[in-house]
Amino acid sequence: MNNNLTAFSIIKALLPTLRLAGDYACTIQNQVQPQSDKTEFGDNFYATALSDADLTIQNAIELVLLAKFPHIRFFGEEYKTSYNTKYFKSITLGEENDYLITLDPIDGTRAYLDGLPCFSIILTIIKGRSYEGVFVLQPREKHYFYALKGKGAFLGHINDELEDAKPLSLQPLNSEQIYLSFALADLKAIFKNQFETWCSATDYSPKENIPGCLDLIQGNLAALVIGQGNLIDSAAFAFIAKEVGAIVTTFNGDSFEPFKNVDNMRIEGLIVAHNQEIYQQIFQKLNK
Repeated sequence: MNNNLTAFSIIKALLPTLRLAGDYACTIQNQVQPQSDKTEFGDNFYATALSDADLTIQNAIELVLLAKFPHIRFFGEEYKTSYNTKYFKSITLGEENDYLITLDPIDGTRAYLDGLPCFSIILTIIKGRSYEGVFVLQPREKHYFYALKGKGAFLGHINDELEDAKPLSLQPLNSEQIYLSFALADLKAIFKNQFETWCSATDYSPKENIPGCLDLIQGNLAALVIGQGNLIDSAAFAFIAKEVGAIVTTFNGDSFEPFKNVDNMRIEGLIVAHNQEIYQQIFQKLNK
């Protein structure tokens, strides 16, 4: 393994391809063809959605990784159908100094297929059992944001070089809305007297963007409550939020250690709160 390899250098090497992938996703969005739904996630119409763009973008990133970093580990969300999975060292977490790159080629495939701009391409860089960096490209929004372990988070225009991205900081909260993930629809009744709730199972509309991590950082969302997370998306967003000062714990109040009990890249539920007061209100309701 190259001793000079860092999360920043990996993101920088992939940035031109990520931009190209974003342009491609935008160009074909109005005509994109869905693939057969994935079946392992039951009735979750977000998790089951799959498009030509998911597969093509993953193939593009795989091509660059195999050319530039042939000995690196890689887990792409569509690894089961990729022709390239077998050429990577592994799709699993490695030892202390081993890098694993993960990719969600289209996070928000359902929204993407419905023509919404709130989809993302998410790249994470994991070293051993720790996030070293997370990069999120939102091509329709013409920006990206990323976080590096212990160095904060940054926001850039899609054409900016990484060095030119501006530091992100947690803005004052001006919202009473919280996001509930798909399996947490029953919590709407519990929180109704304290918050305006948005649940992906009951409130999704093809006409409106889905609240997300950047909304929380910019003060437009009070919290995200995630029933069961994935290392490649919701936990990656939690890492970025924590880097800018948001409160992140498990439902029972344990610290955010997403690699402690990993089950096939899935982790236990998370509270991602804008501030301590919001966190305490949510935590108390969840643990009554």
